Amino acid sequence: MASDDKKKSKGGCIGRLMSFVVFLVVVGLGVALYFISQPQDLSEVGGLGQTTTTAASPPRDIKTVLQKSIEGSYSVTLSESEINQWLSRELIASQGGELAPWVSIKNVCIRLKTGVAEVVIEREIHGYPFTTSMFVQIEQSESQKGISTQIHLHGGGFHELVPKPTMGGRFGKLPVPQGFLILVMSDFKKIASIFEDEIELGFNRMAHIEIQDKRLVLDPRRPTVEVGGNSF
Repeated sequence: MASDDKKKSKGGCIGRLMSFVVFLVVVGLGVALYFISQPQDLSEVGGLGQTTTTAASPPRDIKTVLQKSIEGSYSVTLSESEINQWLSRELIASQGGELAPWVSIKNVCIRLKTGVAEVVIEREIHGYPFTTSMFVQIEQSESQKGISTQIHLHGGGFHELVPKPTMGGRFGKLPVPQGFLILVMSDFKKIASIFEDEIELGFNRMAHIEIQDKRLVLDPRRPTVEVGGNSF
């Protein structure tokens, strides 16, 4: 009898533990879905929704600016506001397929922080805003063969003590691991295909690329000192 009571007690403990684990998983999923449904606050992103400028500050064509920078061998600085105003003017975003009547891309913008750029896509689903984003870091190194530029699609680790997995972007307000970008990568590739010329000029043809707070600094001149594989 005592042995049966112990078995029942042990089985009851395991059952309660499993129920608690399932409860935690369900709560975690619920919290995650809540934050995914909450769009990012884009109010601080420079130039978002601004398609016009004053006569004293006429808009610059990014492609022309980059071409002249390379031809003249001088650096150029693009502000976050300028880049996003240009995107608003140039990008005609649409969402095709059966969901077209309910889903539309409202904005595409870039948030620039020191060392990291975040590309944000804002949609409207049944009139409700929904955002997805991808982090981008630039790594450059110089060797005898020249300067190598690598684009990393992540914003680093979630915490300095937990470098892996890397944070790939955000679904709504929820930061997600880099592997989750596969769910939205096709959208970012379509946008990138529209700006192939600008990407070629701004990344592949530039010797020095630095992402600063609210601005992007590009320089086609070969540096006189070794870049050393720093992330910008």
